[in-house]
This record gives sequence, C-alpha cells and structure tokens, in this order.
Amino acid sequence: MKIVHVSDTHIGFSAYRKVDDETGINQREMDVYRRFAEFTDKAIEIHPDAVIHSGDLFDSVRPSNRAISVALDNLARITAAGIPVVVIAGNHSTPRLRETGSVFKILEHVRGVRAVYSGIYERVVVDDMTIHAIPHNEGDALLAELDKVRPDGDAKYNVETLHAGVSGLNVFKMGEFNETIVPSSYLRPDMDYIALGHFHNYSSVADNAYYAGSIERLSFAEADEAKGFVTVDLDSRKRKFVKLAAREMMDLGPIDASGMDTGSLMEEISNILDTVSMEGRIVRLIVNRVPSSIYKSVDFNRIVQKASTATHFEPKFEVIQENSSVQWKSASIDSLESEYSAFLDQYPVERASKDEVRSKGLEYLKRGLEGSS
Repeated sequence: MKIVHVSDTHIGFSAYRKVDDETGINQREMDVYRRFAEFTDKAIEIHPDAVIHSGDLFDSVRPSNRAISVALDNLARITAAGIPVVVIAGNHSTPRLRETGSVFKILEHVRGVRAVYSGIYERVVVDDMTIHAIPHNEGDALLAELDKVRPDGDAKYNVETLHAGVSGLNVFKMGEFNETIVPSSYLRPDMDYIALGHFHNYSSVADNAYYAGSIERLSFAEADEAKGFVTVDLDSRKRKFVKLAAREMMDLGPIDASGMDTGSLMEEISNILDTVSMEGRIVRLIVNRVPSSIYKSVDFNRIVQKASTATHFEPKFEVIQENSSVQWKSASIDSLESEYSAFLDQYPVERASKDEVRSKGLEYLKRGLEGSS
C-alpha cells in the first residue's frame, strides 16, 4: 500500500506587493496556488491508495473565496481519480473559539475527502489501513487526545497524522503564538508511519515519523530548503521526497559595516548585488552594524535599482545609534509595508477577513508614515 503525505499548503497565503503578470493576483498567493496544482498533478500521476494532508490546508481560519475554490477544485481532481484524501486541521486553520465554526465543514461536501477538524482524535479506515487522525488542539488537550491512540489490531497498516511541533533531541517548531509542542515520546513506534505537519522543512523525527514540510517557501527560514511532499510504501517502509518547483529565496550577506564609510559600504553592497542573478527570486540583503550617520547617507534608490529583477527585494540594516543601541531598519516604506504583510501572513485572523485587516492596517501605516515625515 502506498500513501502520499503532504502538509502545510497554506492556500491563500499572500505577501509583498508584487502582482502576477498573468492574473493580476498577488504573486506569492499565485505561487502557492500553482504549487498546489503541481502537487495535485503529481499525486494523480503517482496514484497512491490515499493522500494524507497533515494540516494547514489553508493559511487562515477565514480564507478568501478564491482560496477555497482553489482547494476544492484540486481536491476534487484527486478524488475524481479514485484517490481518497484525509486532511486534518492545523493551527492556522483552527479558530481559537470552537463556536466560531470551521471552513473545513465545506470539505464534507467533497466526495472522497474526510476532514478531521473538531480537535478530537478520529479513526479513518481506507481499505486495509487505519489512519489515526489527531487535528490541532492546544497543550494538554492535544496530549489527552494522543493518549487515546492505539494501533488497530484488525488493520494491516496503521498510520498516524498529527499537526504539532515536536521536542526531543531536536526541536521542530515554527515559533508561532498558537503552536502546540509535544514530547517526542508521544510518537508511537508501533505505527507504520506518522505523517507530521506544522514544521515547514522536510525532516525525519523518528524512524517512522516525518515532516513533509510546506509546498512553497514562506519565510527566509526556509530559503535553503527543498519543498515538496513524501511518498511512502507501507510494505517496504521506503520513503521518497518529491520536490516541487518552489520560488527561490536568497539571503545575501551579511555585510559587517563597522569601520566602513559610505563609499566603501556602497561598493561592498554593489559587488554582492552584481555577482548574483536575482531574476524571479525573493532576495534579502542583510547589513550589520551600520553607524546611524552612514545609514542616513546610503543611496537606497541605487540599491533597489540593482535588484529590480527580483520578485521581491528586502534590504535590512542593523543600525548602531550614537548611544550604542541597535535597531533594524527597512530601506523604504515599501519594505515596511511588506514587513507588516509578512507578519500578518504568519497568524490566523478570527472574526474578520484577513484581506480587510491587511488593507486597513496598511492604510493606518501609510497615515502614520506620512505624519512622521
């Protein structure tokens, strides 16, 4: 029996201000849609006995109609090919208040999709396999559900799926405000496979437990990581990571500006920017220990022009004030707006549309910047 394990698709994610030339939609939002469609194509080609999605199907508890449509269309393509899908809720798509309701209820109307999202452990049987599905919950409540898990003696294969960080010899977490971390001792060795979600980088946690990672790079912490999903042969216990064509991210630097004058700093920055191809990539340039007097004289227009082929360019400067305090500064208003959008993209927004919150926040930010200029 073969399964496909995918996770952290974050459908509806958006960031930065660039729009896609073909659709006019936010470029990063389209990147995620295209990766999910690419995953769907590959899953249908592989034709496993089941697809298991280990959480964060959507990026927020209130995804847009467009995000919902993309998810439903692709899930329907998978199930139309005769492949059942089991998906659990992750922290990004779980309301803090249960009475708020869940977007996952709409998945109940897609034939062949089983959505587990109420915070309670459920068993899902697919042929000779029992899938032990534990959706996102908080702290002790999640541990209590994990304590209920036992292998099904009548099943040939037992697979567990869980959305949480794991702590042990290594710690696998995202640093989000509502994430749950479980001790590695809760990962049962008597499971044929444990499909983990939440940590965005493909990783082995135990011999039978893996994070599939996210399907697209969503932060610079993932810049050097391959993106994709996992195929698992439950008979041979062999696993294969299948890569997807995620947009490239690049960290340039860091440059240590201590002791430099403006001319030497600009030369160092120019040399770095001139030696790499940035076309279509998301690029961040980090410059450390810049004296405030030097920072004020940096030619930011020249820097941004050199990076004009990048999908997004983010210069970040660690500025040393005269009183020796240190602060990070963005090089332009645009990058400050991007910082706000990137921050908002990392957290679910309840009882409101994330697009509305983003729009209103950017409006207030613009007013504040104009008032301080």
